[in-house]
Amino acid sequence: MGKIKAINISNLDGENTFYINQAILNKNKGIVNDRYYENYKNSYEQVTFIESEKIDDFNKKIKKKLNYKDFRRNIITSGINLNKLLNKKIQINNVVFKIHELCQPCKYLQNKLEVKNLVKLLAFKSGVRAEILKSGEISIYDQIYILK
Repeated sequence: MGKIKAINISNLDGENTFYINQAILNKNKGIVNDRYYENYKNSYEQVTFIESEKIDDFNKKIKKKLNYKDFRRNIITSGINLNKLLNKKIQINNVVFKIHELCQPCKYLQNKLEVKNLVKLLAFKSGVRAEILKSGEISIYDQIYILK
């Protein structure tokens, strides 16, 4: 069973992200106070997740210690394989998500973090995009349950 290791948002597009201990998530809107709240192209882009273990492995490969928030995903997890959850539902507290697709790394992140070959090194290891099916509140250390 996985858990939330960190929650990460940014108030403005292009600004640095920052950690919060709790978040309110609204169905069809996103994370309250996040830059993408009611400002996404597709419903499956409301929230992003990434595994802390993938970031830790990446840091070992590049011999750096980039912070989890630097990867600009909303929910940093531990103990769960997100790639295996495509087209599945998960629940954290009373919030229900549907995992829709992989988040692929982008040139913007590669340039921002100044890591050569970041796009290639993080391909298929850069998290997932999800839709909020049921509103509620989440906190760091909350458990993640896979629904049937």
